[in-house]
Amino acid sequence: MFEAANMVTRNYTVSTLAKWFNSFPHYNLQFLRINNTFSPEDSDYQESLGFWAAVPAAWLTVTLFFFLVFFCARCCSNGTARKHPAYCLRWTIGILSLIALTGVAIGLYGNVEADGGVHDFATAAEKANKTIMGVETQVNGMNRDLTGAMTPLVRLRDLVTNLPLAGKAINDTIIEVENLIKELRTIPFDKEGVNLQLVADDTRFYEYYRFLGTILLLVLELVVGLVALCGVGRGSRCLLIFMTCLAFLCLFVCFGGGALYLAAGVGAGDFCVSPSTYIKDQVKDDVIPKAVLEYYINCYPAAVNPFSQTISQGRRRIIQANDLLREVEGLTTNLPETKEIITEIGGQLNATETSFDDLVVLVQCPTLHEEYVDALNAVCYDALEGMAYMLVSSLAVGLLFTVSMVLASLAWQRLGRRKQYIEIDEEDPFLPPSGMTPAMGRTSQGPLDHYLRYSGDRGEREPLLRDNRTPPPSYTYAVRDRGAGVQGSQQDPTVEKRHW
Repeated sequence: MFEAANMVTRNYTVSTLAKWFNSFPHYNLQFLRINNTFSPEDSDYQESLGFWAAVPAAWLTVTLFFFLVFFCARCCSNGTARKHPAYCLRWTIGILSLIALTGVAIGLYGNVEADGGVHDFATAAEKANKTIMGVETQVNGMNRDLTGAMTPLVRLRDLVTNLPLAGKAINDTIIEVENLIKELRTIPFDKEGVNLQLVADDTRFYEYYRFLGTILLLVLELVVGLVALCGVGRGSRCLLIFMTCLAFLCLFVCFGGGALYLAAGVGAGDFCVSPSTYIKDQVKDDVIPKAVLEYYINCYPAAVNPFSQTISQGRRRIIQANDLLREVEGLTTNLPETKEIITEIGGQLNATETSFDDLVVLVQCPTLHEEYVDALNAVCYDALEGMAYMLVSSLAVGLLFTVSMVLASLAWQRLGRRKQYIEIDEEDPFLPPSGMTPAMGRTSQGPLDHYLRYSGDRGEREPLLRDNRTPPPSYTYAVRDRGAGVQGSQQDPTVEKRHW
């Protein structure tokens, strides 16, 4: 009845990922190696987790120092180097941005996976709490029935004072019931000591904010990748500069998250390698005895229920009480007023005996053991795998953003600024028509440039414009025309010298 030999139960197996995290060497702040047993209360163990959390933080510090030196060098450069096309840089930044977006997608998947594992853990905790509460309710109901039977037993004893044998049988029945009540109280399912519902509620509460915060940070990384793609696609130096600023902020998010996930992964791996050891050390013996905890955690096929003796003894006491009650009923046949009382007591004892059958099923190990295994699988498989995905995503995206920032700083210098249009006087007769006047940087070096190059050393040997428009007549032509009107065909000798 109380052995689990014929019951098929699932057992927890350590995952490869948990073993991998557990294989990380553990060092305290004095760089002394310690064991990898999960012990979050120990200061040395806390320092070992902080050691691994400091690795991404140290990498972030090195990255920031590199950027300080790199951008100072870029600012101090003369900028006179010949500008080469930025096509290769733009393609490289675009490819890195696509890879970074893939890393963000991996982080989103890991976040959902971890969230599912945490919620499965909370669900398993709730089910275990319902099982414990079911046992508690069953035991309380039995105690209530037995306590309720004490009052009619005392009344019945008062009615049979003239019948010594009946009085002795009733006293023996009262003793059996009192002993049974005491034995039922030894079943150690104390709701105040084992409140798994509170654990489930707190887990869901904190997981909600963790999940939401992680989503917001991943969205920020997603925005950086999209801005980078738009910047290289349009060739916009403004977008690339904006992307660099956002990516700089994301470095703190990526490497900070990487530090948190790495430390949490190492700690979770240590726990998942040997969870039963930590649980046994944490549960106090006055809450749940070690034998009971061992029974439910391991649930070996040949394991004997620690409550078997209590339940068997309780059954014997119920049977004995019923036998004594039937004896009293036979001795009081001439007292009709006792019949109703005996019937009431018999009904309460029969209800208690039926409750024993239900209690036997509830205290068997497979039910709670299944919920225990479900909780471990949720934490050590789903949640740990999701944490590993987010760790890879954070570190990979951080490294990709680092390289993208360097390349973007090189690309925006080669892209240059957008050419500006210069306001001109549309009525200036020495300029081409407005339809022929594009931006100054795009005009062909035509008549005006030719004039500017040669007018300084050759005087007025070139006309100012070479288009179909005729420049205004020069002063010498005006003098010549005026002289021709006065002196006929006589010409001024200075004109011959000034005009070819």
